Amino acid sequence: MNRKSALIVAISLFLISGYSFAQSNEIGFLVGGTLSPNTDHVGGVACVANDPNCAAANHTSGQISYEGVIAHRIENLHLASFSIELPVVGIPSRTARHATVIPGSTNIFQSFSSIFFTPGLRLKLSVPGISPFVSVGGGFAHFSSDTSSQGAAGSSSTTGAFQVGGGIDLTTPIPRVGFRGEVREFYTGFPSVLTVGTSRHNLFVGGGLVLRF
Repeated sequence: MNRKSALIVAISLFLISGYSFAQSNEIGFLVGGTLSPNTDHVGGVACVANDPNCAAANHTSGQISYEGVIAHRIENLHLASFSIELPVVGIPSRTARHATVIPGSTNIFQSFSSIFFTPGLRLKLSVPGISPFVSVGGGFAHFSSDTSSQGAAGSSSTTGAFQVGGGIDLTTPIPRVGFRGEVREFYTGFPSVLTVGTSRHNLFVGGGLVLRF
């Protein structure tokens, strides 16, 4: 092998290794919604029959949510890879409704915001054009009540949070930019700042763009 060929091979190996390293990090931004199942009334008190706003259970509204995620690949097995990820999901405002414990009274509406931060491990399969993945992690959830809503204490509380989820990454015509659709379930402790029996389950469904570098 002459010097010119050796130089070409060396440059090619350098570019390939550099590209591989560049693809080991990513930043994503997704937009979606978060839903929670209904829960029983506080203390098991039944709804007031003549209250038109009364539901069969405590209800937390589904609202638009935003996710930012940073990930770093720690192991590349070609057909699959493992990454450490730092997902943050924020919900600017949700409304919880429940019947009060005093018979004959109307429902209380309480607004609050939520932030979920659950560092974890992600396993992704490498298939041309499409890459499914699963994720699991744990961290905390922070809840803040709105002082303008009924029954609000105007304070905040933080609880532990567990997250499990999955999704699909799709390639795009733009180099290093991909599209992602995902679902994450956040299971948290009860937010003591709220006076309503909200669910501990928070299901985020969203989609957005991912930049790899």
